[in-house]
Amino acid sequence: MTITCEVCSSEQSKYRCPTCGILSCSLGCTQSHKIYCTPKPQEQTPSNNHNPPQPETDANDLVTSMKQNDDRPDPAAVLKSPDLEPLLSRYPQLRAQLRDIYKTTLEKEWIELQYKPQTGRGGRANSRGRGGYRNRGPWTREKGFNRGLGKVRKYRDQCEAGLEIGNDAEGFMRFVALVNDSGNGDDLSLSQEPA
Repeated sequence: MTITCEVCSSEQSKYRCPTCGILSCSLGCTQSHKIYCTPKPQEQTPSNNHNPPQPETDANDLVTSMKQNDDRPDPAAVLKSPDLEPLLSRYPQLRAQLRDIYKTTLEKEWIELQYKPQTGRGGRANSRGRGGYRNRGPWTREKGFNRGLGKVRKYRDQCEAGLEIGNDAEGFMRFVALVNDSGNGDDLSLSQEPA
């Protein structure tokens, strides 16, 4: 019995995550899973020794220590940032751009069958047939997140390469800088003019 990839649900699994044991089919699926990877909780086995139980650590201490070790931006810090409202008012199209990115992450925007155009010279390259539809599987939160993240990365790369210019690109790049600097305590001032 073949086991399908637990990330994309479309291919046969070949790899197992060493942290949580989830099965994946490719490097792409492995990398997209790595964002959400959490270790499996260890099952408590009954022990025969009669040592008194150790006191539990305070949940707040655990959360605090996790936040100190985490380099990811905090969404709440972005919302509390005093630079967010001036940024949205200075670049009015930014709100619509962010809304479009958010919409791509939603289940109602997900299309299970994706058209894959024919590639090559017309022959049956790699015996895959003539283009057609590729099953992407059912929507999952991880797939939605990765789809939105892909759109952010694509637009950011276009801005950095100079393919996207103007107020929209400038506003988007300032928002990216605000998000990246929000968790670090850096002061990103909107009064700074772009170079």
